[in-house]
Amino acid sequence: MHSELNAMAGRLAALADFEPPAGGWRAVLAARDAREARLDRRWPLALAAAALVATVGIAARLQSAQDALEAGLEVDHPVRPRVAAGMRAENERLESILARLPERRAMRGSTAFTVAELEDRIAFLDDRLSRAALEPNAPERAERLWRERVDVMHTLVQVRYADAIGAY
Repeated sequence: MHSELNAMAGRLAALADFEPPAGGWRAVLAARDAREARLDRRWPLALAAAALVATVGIAARLQSAQDALEAGLEVDHPVRPRVAAGMRAENERLESILARLPERRAMRGSTAFTVAELEDRIAFLDDRLSRAALEPNAPERAERLWRERVDVMHTLVQVRYADAIGAY
């Protein structure tokens, strides 16, 4: 390694002296500024093109919905997701169990933290479920969110039950 560095240093020392051109650095800066000015002009054009594409897509979707209505066909629009009745029933059962569990005035810090995390996760999932009907793949997404909510509810009931049993 040391010999390679010495050889490299020798080759560099053998190079002829180089004087940069008089306006060299200014030319580099001017070229950079010109390139940035071209890029600055491209952003508005790209945004305008994206807006045009979105507008055409929305107009086409509205026109196809209008054509379907005029033809008497059912229009594909966001509907409340149809989630399996068993999953909703399981969620209601877990909510009922949770409501019947005694509230403790004092619990271990780690348990309180876990309960708070699980309750925050449920609130997040509820928010996502309320918006799922507005999404194009709403039924599949809602089904996944409900499954996740029931899983989190199971965990919350287990933690709260274990805490309640530990109090006695």
